[in-house]
Amino acid sequence: MMRTTRRSAAPPRTVRSTGLLVSALAGLVLGMAPAYAAPGAPEPVPSDSRATFVEQNLTTCAQVGFPNDVQISGENNENSGDAYVKATGTGSNPTKVQVEITPAGKLAGVVVDAVVVKGGPASNVYKAPYLPPQLAAPQNYIAPRNSGGNVADISHYFVCYHFEQMPRGVEGELLVLKRVVYPQGRPVEPLPTSYTVVVTCTGPDGGSATETLTFSGGGGIGTTADGRHILRNIPSGSTCTVVEQGTDSFPEGATVTYFPAAAPDPGISTDRVNNVIITNDFSDVEVVKTRFKITKNVVPPAFGRVPSSFTVDYSCQDGAAGEVELSAGETVTVDDVAVGTYCNVSEAASELPRGWTVSYAVGGVASAEDPVFQVVDGRTVSVVVTNQGTGMSPDDIPGKDKDKD
Repeated sequence: MMRTTRRSAAPPRTVRSTGLLVSALAGLVLGMAPAYAAPGAPEPVPSDSRATFVEQNLTTCAQVGFPNDVQISGENNENSGDAYVKATGTGSNPTKVQVEITPAGKLAGVVVDAVVVKGGPASNVYKAPYLPPQLAAPQNYIAPRNSGGNVADISHYFVCYHFEQMPRGVEGELLVLKRVVYPQGRPVEPLPTSYTVVVTCTGPDGGSATETLTFSGGGGIGTTADGRHILRNIPSGSTCTVVEQGTDSFPEGATVTYFPAAAPDPGISTDRVNNVIITNDFSDVEVVKTRFKITKNVVPPAFGRVPSSFTVDYSCQDGAAGEVELSAGETVTVDDVAVGTYCNVSEAASELPRGWTVSYAVGGVASAEDPVFQVVDGRTVSVVVTNQGTGMSPDDIPGKDKDKD
């Protein structure tokens, strides 16, 4: 009889193996030297010697040492950018990103500090001298390798830059920056393709002026209707409110934060504050889900008993984890796995009768022990776990199948 258990706050008996599964998954997908690796499985390596390999899903410039930078972001290999920096997605299998400083950016003194490319739950971080203008496009920035040793397609990327000659601490000036954090997977409800922010400055005499800034879907620096990016000549003593429009229409789970927190209400003084950063974090929005199947195949021994059931563990990058108990020939479907995530399937050899072996096939292709695979939209990945039996005595069979007196 097939039994499926989805792990929750109170894990089932196989919780002992969860850490191993997660470590194996992280190691195989991230390209790090894992805390656990299947016997005989090759250790993955970083995908690009130009990049710093980071075993983390990076989402902000602050995480790579540039908390005050302008950030532009993009999903998959889609184009992104603002008036000063452009990012272009190219290619497939794997996707790549090219980055250029625009002519306006060169005039403004833009300095690119980092390009970060995420694939799976790890990131490649590119810094000088592998950045424009030292390294002109096409730079072919790529994601880390997956478990098969192939470069993964891009999940998301972002570029960090600052202005070399931009005045800091100048009264009467205000720069509004937009940062976008993408979810782990494809959102059910599409994310906005542009954003609007209204800045209203009220002077000490009670007079007020309003500016509207627009941003691309990847964030970055805003632009006024007449093409300006930095708001200047704000009267001394003014209080400015900075409010993003249309946030009520964002997908459920999205959060909007301001730095400084007082920017939307009661406002900030440009005598003391020159930069406002608005972050749209879509990490917790609902993403498109898919499924994969696990099938138990048993090649029985010439003699001896066959276990009545077998336990297979699974663990996925998006947090889905559990165990399935299958008899020979049975199949179980694991639902609610985020499209694009990586999963690991494992059967502990110690749970099998003495001398039995376990092997795997993913999509009909033989795979390494404890295979890691990506689930995709529109196609159900099938994992076959095969046990090859050998002759044995009743004493060789695990306790649940031992003969009883």
